[in-house]
Amino acid sequence: MKEKGVLSKMSIGTMVLIPIVGMCIWTALILKGKQFALRDRLRKADAIIVLAGTRGNINFLHGKICTAVQLYRKGWAPYLIFTGKFSAKVTETPELIPLIPLHELQEAVVKGRLQEKDMSTAAKTWDTSLGASYMRDQALQMGVPSEAILIENEALHTRENAEHVLGLLKHMQVCRVILVTSPFHQLRTYLTFRKVLHLYDIEIINYYAETGEWHPATWFLSAEHRKLVSSEMKRIKTYREKGDLI
Repeated sequence: MKEKGVLSKMSIGTMVLIPIVGMCIWTALILKGKQFALRDRLRKADAIIVLAGTRGNINFLHGKICTAVQLYRKGWAPYLIFTGKFSAKVTETPELIPLIPLHELQEAVVKGRLQEKDMSTAAKTWDTSLGASYMRDQALQMGVPSEAILIENEALHTRENAEHVLGLLKHMQVCRVILVTSPFHQLRTYLTFRKVLHLYDIEIINYYAETGEWHPATWFLSAEHRKLVSSEMKRIKTYREKGDLI
């Protein structure tokens, strides 16, 4: 009888403990998601910066464009700046994809803009029809006037996004920007832009895009979204070692 009583108490304790442990794990994963998906309190800014990039999912790119246009419509900034030469392709029909020519990639490697190990993937997947010009066209279709849009369409990676956009910001005498990218990419983007912009006292307000896909409260439920976080963690470590992040 005593053994049954002990077992019964253990079973009750286990039943109570399991949901508590589960809740703690769930909370920890949500907090981890929020470490990547940065969103600050909005304040009026001089421009909204939006990065190209699909990671193979067009919803990520369209989410960034739509989020930025909504911020513009609500009056948070008078200009949109779209940056990036390409996004990863989202179709497998080769004849429809204007990829970056191999000789341009080879030149980028020689100039130190691209690592040689990445050239093969770039040659197969970097779609120039989904860069800053595409983003501008989408914003125009959504009613944003052309005079409110600037583009930078040469950057090959996040560090170049920041460096190339800096020239525009200095010319415009910008003091504060709103930075928009995919939620899983927001942390690395902020650390990169902060590294470039802090010397010029340009304030950055983070505002991750609503993509309808990756969300800080549910990312861990998807194997593909967990893979994105793992990739970002590795990239942050690599680029911090290179000195690209603050």
